[in-house]
Amino acid sequence: MNMKLTSLMIVGCLLMFAACNKKSIPGNSKKEIPKVEMMAYYQASNKLGYLVESVKINGNNLVFKIVHNGGCKPHTFRLICDSTIAKSNPVQTNLYLVHDNNGDTCADEIKKELIFDITRLKNLGFNPIQLNIDHLNTVLYEIK
Repeated sequence: MNMKLTSLMIVGCLLMFAACNKKSIPGNSKKEIPKVEMMAYYQASNKLGYLVESVKINGNNLVFKIVHNGGCKPHTFRLICDSTIAKSNPVQTNLYLVHDNNGDTCADEIKKELIFDITRLKNLGFNPIQLNIDHLNTVLYEIK
């Protein structure tokens, strides 16, 4: 009986050790970069709920530095392209940063960096493309 109890304890410890090793190590997991969403003729609301401090292109990623109020609930952001093309030189398309504050009424000033993969814009078939973001900011996307 004593041997069975010892064996059970050893197996239990091994299972606990294996479970502990499955936890991810901070900084070791790679966060997936959200992709731009393509929605033909998307109509954005005029209520942004954030301020863009800067926007730039880094490879095939669009990088925002933004500020918004909150702090009590998680906020989510999506980047939407309305897929329309303005025939100009260079051609232009509209992007919208869509903010959902999940009903957060807190007033802490939150600064964050948002990164979106804009590779899908290659499918529009133009190079370069001027990206008009919320009709407030513009950047030139040169596809490589």
